[in-house]
Amino acid sequence: MLKMRAAALVFIFAIVIPSVTADKGKNYSKEKVCEELRTVGAKSFKVILTALYSQKFPNGTFEEVSCVADEMTKLAEDCCQDDASPDCYDKGATEISDKSCGKNSPFPKHPNIEQCCTVQGHERKLCLASLRYSTDELPSMMETTPEEICTQYTKDPSGYTMRHVYESARRHRSIPAGFILNATQNHVRMAENCCSPTPSKPCFFKERFQQRSSTIFLRFLSNVCNNQVNLKSHQTGLTAYFGSLLRMPFEEAQVLSKHFRSGLAKCCLQPQPECVIEEFTSFQKALCKESILGTMSEEFQKCCSKAPLDTLTCVDNLKREPQKSLDATEVTTAQLCEKNQPNNTDRYLFQIGVKHASVSLPVLTTIQEQIRSTVAACCSASDSTTCLKEKESRLEKTAALLSKTDTYCSQYFKLELPSFKTMVQREVQGEGAESRGQAWVELATACCSQHSPAQLCQKLTETVIKLEDDATA
Repeated sequence: MLKMRAAALVFIFAIVIPSVTADKGKNYSKEKVCEELRTVGAKSFKVILTALYSQKFPNGTFEEVSCVADEMTKLAEDCCQDDASPDCYDKGATEISDKSCGKNSPFPKHPNIEQCCTVQGHERKLCLASLRYSTDELPSMMETTPEEICTQYTKDPSGYTMRHVYESARRHRSIPAGFILNATQNHVRMAENCCSPTPSKPCFFKERFQQRSSTIFLRFLSNVCNNQVNLKSHQTGLTAYFGSLLRMPFEEAQVLSKHFRSGLAKCCLQPQPECVIEEFTSFQKALCKESILGTMSEEFQKCCSKAPLDTLTCVDNLKREPQKSLDATEVTTAQLCEKNQPNNTDRYLFQIGVKHASVSLPVLTTIQEQIRSTVAACCSASDSTTCLKEKESRLEKTAALLSKTDTYCSQYFKLELPSFKTMVQREVQGEGAESRGQAWVELATACCSQHSPAQLCQKLTETVIKLEDDATA
């Protein structure tokens, strides 16, 4: 079984990634690393490193990730001996960084590693530690059968644990590694309990049912952290999201979205899970405060009666409703650059976003970002009023893409895929109809789900925007 403490992650994380505090790049002392190595043991130490390096290099092979985890574990073991020289750890880390830059390095290959290898010494180590892949999200892990789990686990329990950590961590690379380690511990315990003497399906069913809540939370956390890390206009999108989910006016939705996003920004890329738990508990109190609870739906009130983390996943599954009637402070395009109303652009994007509840956050934020860029360019121009008049048609066309996406996504969930494709091909006419139709189908297929992959859906949305712009140019 894994024996690991969240505290260990704090110190081990510093080995592979610079501190994100004010003392950026400053490693924790060797004594702290050695203390944690002695506490968790070399085996669990390597498991933790495997999780962190799998998150850091999700495109690295299992062998490459295992290799660097082995090297870092051996370094800690050697340099934590009582008779180790004072410079043992620093010299060993330098040798590993040099090895990373070697032509035939066995470590994960990062596309930007060359820029680190042009510098030397401590700067190189810090540069290598700060590298992080920004590739599209990997597909979810396939759920294996009890027979497959037991065959693999009984053959090599230790190897099975390592590979499960690797596969899970590289698919959840924006969340605290502690959650991945906890999930792995639960999965390995299930295999231990249910594979002896033969695979027991009732045992697996019971274990998976007991883990259901934590599994749902892991998916939720991975989704919101991926959005936080990757979406350019995440704050704006969240405000519209909470506005349509909770039927809130702009001011209230903005306060709530800032609270939620600040917690994500603080905790998502930290290794220890305590940060997320504390921030989400605080957010649940703001979300479910008594002053508004009585005005909310019965379903929402039921969600608020649950434990904090379960409340968030419960609320996330509530149906969003489009807001059709807005308050008297509705912003027009002519008002977007008014200096005495700095929130006008955010309010404008909110009133557009809350009308389209079937649009996922990655698509919504990408379209909002296009609108924001156009507005920002006008507000920086010498004659912003004239600029906004000239760009009004473009702003309306971009905003109309939200309506079109909303309509397509509503239809996508009602129709079989062949029927949906036929409908899109019939409706998309004009210049480049075939490529535009295909782009819309790809967008709907990948991005109509509320938990859509952030990076992929940004790219697909940008493609649709470009094709539609070209068709009307």
